[in-house]
Amino acid sequence: MIQYQSLNNSLISGSPVFPIIDLGLHGFADTFYPKNLSTIASRTAPLICCLDKGTGLVQLQNVTVAEERYNLIDYSYTSSNSQVSRRHWQEFFQSVSRKIPIKHGRILEIGSNDGYLLSLFKKGATQIIGIDASETVVLEANSRGIETIHGIFGESDELNITLKEKISEFDLIIANNVLNHSNNPLKFIKDISCFLKRDGIFVFEVPYWYSTISSFRFDQIYLEHITYFTVESLEHFLKTAGLFIYEVELVDYHGGSLRVHAGFSDRFSKSKDDFLALERKIGLKDENTYIVYMNKVNEIKNRFILNLNQYKKAKPFSKIFGVGAAAKANTLLTYFGLTNQDIHFIIDASPLKQGKITPVSLIPIEKDEIISDLSSGLGIVLAWNLNIQLKKKLIEINKNIEFLDIL
Repeated sequence: MIQYQSLNNSLISGSPVFPIIDLGLHGFADTFYPKNLSTIASRTAPLICCLDKGTGLVQLQNVTVAEERYNLIDYSYTSSNSQVSRRHWQEFFQSVSRKIPIKHGRILEIGSNDGYLLSLFKKGATQIIGIDASETVVLEANSRGIETIHGIFGESDELNITLKEKISEFDLIIANNVLNHSNNPLKFIKDISCFLKRDGIFVFEVPYWYSTISSFRFDQIYLEHITYFTVESLEHFLKTAGLFIYEVELVDYHGGSLRVHAGFSDRFSKSKDDFLALERKIGLKDENTYIVYMNKVNEIKNRFILNLNQYKKAKPFSKIFGVGAAAKANTLLTYFGLTNQDIHFIIDASPLKQGKITPVSLIPIEKDEIISDLSSGLGIVLAWNLNIQLKKKLIEINKNIEFLDIL
């Protein structure tokens, strides 16, 4: 089993929480393993979501060790690994640059990964610094000339001392898809407030819990994602560190994410109020919402397995493969009970993932070109947020490929 700590109380309010979603036993969704480490790759922990009814925060019941999540095996995700990712961060840079004067500013990015986003800010800023939990991507970022510190923000006072020695305050702090990974979100946000100038801006993105629920994309849930936010829970959370939401918008990254601008001034935000009004209507703090949700998820699972078995019966010699070795793919594969006996391989464009195997399901990851000579094959797009682009790309490689959709 993966080592974990079980929580009975909310990470932001301390109030009791109760289970709403149980997806069974899972591995680290964002870790891909060398083929000779199949025993380690098979380790699991219970993947259960709980609700803090007071704040609306959803969090994991069982929290794993952060160091093990990001450094036990070389971390495989990079910000610049696809055209879609690069395009998103380019849009992020342009949007933030229009709204916030960054010229001659000092910028900190937490969860800076391979430094791609910071490289866009580098030209206009006085100084940029990144922090990332994965030693692998820190080395990659530094090799690109992006000053990056290895450490887990919000857990280590030592890291804060190292950062303070370089820069004590920042005009802009960025943290995209990293706040929801923190084991200690209260320390995380209080450390943000310590490093942010009084007139500085904190800009961050997190997956939007409403999007996860309304789309029935349960595969957005995994052991690396400790917390799942709504605008209501974010407002409660930010106020613990004296921060307020200035602006919030829904962006389409990761199937629906919130992009939030925050700072120390308590100002009116129409965009925030609009989201709060929506969330009050849709029952995200209603236990029955999640009963309906899990019933629908199981319908999706049963229908997919039925369709897959029908295909296998009709074409027993055809190759069945996944498309996109994304973290979300591993939640789906594990919950559906699919293994390397069902899916022969997964194709992915990232060299960091090719040649490895998936957690729990132990499916090998190959280059796209492996499908070029197939006379018959069934592709299952696991990175569903790239569904159209990936299908188009694969048909250009091999026109014999068929596809089976998950939804």
